[in-house]
Amino acid sequence: MAINGDFVSKTTLFLVGLIAFISFPAEAAVRKYQFDIQVKNVSRLCHAKPIVTVNGRFPGPTIYAREGDRVIVNVTNHAKYNMSIHWHGLKQYRNGWADGPAYITQCPIKTGNSYAYDFNVTGQRGTLWWHAHILWLRATVYGAIVIMPKQGMPYPFPKPNMEQLVVLGRFQ
Repeated sequence: MAINGDFVSKTTLFLVGLIAFISFPAEAAVRKYQFDIQVKNVSRLCHAKPIVTVNGRFPGPTIYAREGDRVIVNVTNHAKYNMSIHWHGLKQYRNGWADGPAYITQCPIKTGNSYAYDFNVTGQRGTLWWHAHILWLRATVYGAIVIMPKQGMPYPFPKPNMEQLVVLGRFQ
């Protein structure tokens, strides 16, 4: 049985193209964050009080991502309270079970356990926020999510001279 030379060259070209397509990564990045939930003494106006924090900070860290990125936030609960995080305003396509409302869309993260929130930022730009979604913990466990446009895409407004992130909260 003879093999046609034209068939071999077309097949070879197809296979080389397929390998090139698979091996070149897309422009979207994977953004990884570690949130350690812990109790820390915080002093405000000469009054110290133990509060639940993220990575020892109040408010917690800001998540930065670009439209199209994949975000993985590993939450480890070192506090004595069950914990869950809600990604407020973030569209949860095909992963609504991890949107944070404890006992509704997910089980809470128990003391000593971890959970990895894994979601894609799709069709969104702007500044949103995340917060605890169980009991009173939302009062101290929260932070911002800054979603920038895809690389090379402009903002839908003139570029400002500077940006300042303001996260408001209440500490008693």
